[in-house]
Amino acid sequence: MRIIPCWLPTKSPWLNRIEPKWVHGKRAIVEPARLLMASELKQRVCDSFAYELLESLLQQVS
Repeated sequence: MRIIPCWLPTKSPWLNRIEPKWVHGKRAIVEPARLLMASELKQRVCDSFAYELLESLLQQVS
């Protein structure tokens, strides 16, 4: 038996069912001119999807 690998395209919305829904939010959040700070990104995600911004969980590492 011979296995023939077939590479998938980098963008394949027909294989990923969430992609058509996520692309609208991604376009609303991303800013192509610069990278966003973490706080800005969190706020934009919450605003775009109408979620309330909650405090982050703190994890103590020993």
